[in-house]
Amino acid sequence: MELQNKDDINILIECWNKATGNGLIHDEGRMADFWNKRSDNYANNIEKDKRKKRTDEILEFLEEAGFKPEGSRVLDIGCGPGTLSLPLSRLGAEVTALDISSGMLNRLKDAIKNESLPVDVIECSWWTADIDELGFRNEFDLVIASMTPGIKDVENFNMMMACSKNLCYYSNFLRRVEDKAYRDIRSSILGEKSENNMNGIIYPFMYLYLSGYSPSLKINHSEWKDETNWKEAAEQAIGFIGRGRDFDDETKEKIMNYYQNASPDGNYRSESDVYTGMMVWEVNGR
Repeated sequence: MELQNKDDINILIECWNKATGNGLIHDEGRMADFWNKRSDNYANNIEKDKRKKRTDEILEFLEEAGFKPEGSRVLDIGCGPGTLSLPLSRLGAEVTALDISSGMLNRLKDAIKNESLPVDVIECSWWTADIDELGFRNEFDLVIASMTPGIKDVENFNMMMACSKNLCYYSNFLRRVEDKAYRDIRSSILGEKSENNMNGIIYPFMYLYLSGYSPSLKINHSEWKDETNWKEAAEQAIGFIGRGRDFDDETKEKIMNYYQNASPDGNYRSESDVYTGMMVWEVNGR
């Protein structure tokens, strides 16, 4: 039985590794540049009602799992502009916030300075981080990896768990139906299929289950709507769809023209149907 379980885990890891390459930037420099370009928009939207509601849901989920922020040590992998690091610090947690993007971290540092919060900020890629050199192994009461490409495979996932002495929190897409513009650009301009299936939560969940853990899981469904200047929307699309590759000038021009034509009043309105999963588990809870 134990041998069969090991075989199941190995097959799952093989599937996970094969799925990882779909649309993910594999170069750390490109990854940092991609998120640097998006940092202003992320930071400006951090307190919007939709994102604040999502943060409150995560904090409630952690509370249900028995996490108490006051006096706890927290590691936030792929922290961005502080979506979770800031509220956890306000609640009394000692937070270490790590991200590959200097742009994201600059926004976080501004908030930390304005509120005089004790958050330790580290610019680092989780893909190549040395947790022993950083002094992270078995040091945190809670380790977070929320919607971050920092966890791209089982090695990064195990690194995350190795840093916790109690709880881990992970979230990712279950399914995302892309905005119409992205679907049209992929099909009519690039001749590719739309990326509607993003099973980012499935492999980590099954890995935990097969390894004997008992993660608590919640599934959320939401409709993402936004209104953006057409030029900004086009540039975001070029950056997102083109992540990990370089579009030629002709392709970029076609994408710009698409957004301009789809925005008669100068603003593009996007809609996408999104399913996400979040889970929390005890690292010693097998």
